[in-house]
Amino acid sequence: MLFSRPEGDDQQLEILAGAMKNGIINMLKERADVSLPIRATAEKKRIIEFMKKMRVDSIDKFPSATFVSTVNYYANEQDMAKKKTLGALVIYVEEEYVPELLRLLKYPVVNYESEDALKDACGTLANILAGRFKNEMLALGFADLEMTHFTNYRNNALVGMDFYPQQLNKYEINLYIRDNKRLVVELTMGPVAKKK
Repeated sequence: MLFSRPEGDDQQLEILAGAMKNGIINMLKERADVSLPIRATAEKKRIIEFMKKMRVDSIDKFPSATFVSTVNYYANEQDMAKKKTLGALVIYVEEEYVPELLRLLKYPVVNYESEDALKDACGTLANILAGRFKNEMLALGFADLEMTHFTNYRNNALVGMDFYPQQLNKYEINLYIRDNKRLVVELTMGPVAKKK
């Protein structure tokens, strides 16, 4: 049996997704040596939920093995301790592209033969994007949020991911480098207070 829930603040989510999209493009342009043809699209999608968790699966993102890294946001430390989730960020990178992406971002050299090293590098990318996103939110006048350290998976998170329970939608941001989809970011966020 399905129950309807309030739509949440989709206008605010759209603004935040735009900030995330621009932040990703700006980060790549800042870090890359050459001027690459980079573009990004953002699309609002319905959250697929099971057992009060958001589905996290790369099956519809990339046709091959994918590293997945997740970060959660909380309004404050107390909410974080109570696991009262406000938002979620999921990053998908196709496994075969990870070494090229790391070189592009001038990431310190890692053992490209080690799955754990590549997963950690993707997790670090998730933390960088999550932190930059927090800064973008502050610049837009939103309150500072707490965030978790990244968690890594290969292809999917079988247990799903915590998210703001009244939020029905997420934004999927697809990043294209040289017209090839190279990075997918999913963002969902409940209502975030403005700075006082």
